[in-house]
Amino acid sequence: MDPDVLHLQNGNLSVEVSRFGGSLLSGHYRGIPFLKPTPTAGIASQRHGVEAGFPLVPYGNRIEANTFEFAGKRFAMPPNTADPFCLHGDGWLAEWEVISQAGNEAVLRHVHRTEPPNPYAYETIQTVRLDDDGLALSLSVTNKSDAALPYGLGFHPFFPRTQQMRLQAQAGRYWTEREGHLPDLPVAVPEGLDFTASKPLPRHWINNVYDGWNGKAWMEWPEYGLSLSLTADGIFRCFMIYAPDTDASFFCFEPMSHLPNAHNMLPSGGLVTLMPEQSLAGSMRLHPAALPAPHQRP
Repeated sequence: MDPDVLHLQNGNLSVEVSRFGGSLLSGHYRGIPFLKPTPTAGIASQRHGVEAGFPLVPYGNRIEANTFEFAGKRFAMPPNTADPFCLHGDGWLAEWEVISQAGNEAVLRHVHRTEPPNPYAYETIQTVRLDDDGLALSLSVTNKSDAALPYGLGFHPFFPRTQQMRLQAQAGRYWTEREGHLPDLPVAVPEGLDFTASKPLPRHWINNVYDGWNGKAWMEWPEYGLSLSLTADGIFRCFMIYAPDTDASFFCFEPMSHLPNAHNMLPSGGLVTLMPEQSLAGSMRLHPAALPAPHQRP
């Protein structure tokens, strides 16, 4: 067995966690996958070939032009993957330390030291726990820099995409996408992309952020007889949907505390200014279950 992979089990639920990227490698309910292992640019994929989810810390998504201005200073950050823009922070590209592991819980930590020109120095802790309510992911970040900096958190899970799969999630606004996979303009949620009522994903490319989210989502896979309820803490006011096309075997539903490119939308983008030693924390819960009868669904 790979010593870098932690196997957690609780009743009908099982997940695999890697210390590379603090990533999830798989998730099953009664043997049915509720997460979809997918190759990415993350360190877990470099080590294991795939990953099924990873934490977003100290921010999620992209920083346009790899620069931002904060407190009168301009910071330049080098690209961290083949993408031209800084992508998803540092956590998914780092080796994490396993602090503790039990049969149904693992606690991992990553300490990121300042690597100029990247100004960020922080400690992040992630707890992965299986309980009677499903899979709980808790993430915190503490600013270890000697100055205040803007921080954000998020989760980037991959879910199976099937012919009959449906999604339900309510939001106040939708952001169009512009060149560089960056948010452009906030608009009313288009009818075809409004998931207030459960519906299939569109057949075309979607890579958009929604804000004004109530922290709840519902997914179902009738082929598997499987449903999944997702709930997130109030700091996660946004979610990203990434679904390349109908040929893809996955889609991503990513709770985030801020908008993509929020560094260049301060102060309205949702990042939180942390003074040295201040922390930001949030949790997401996934509750897979047998698909209920239609009249019992949200």
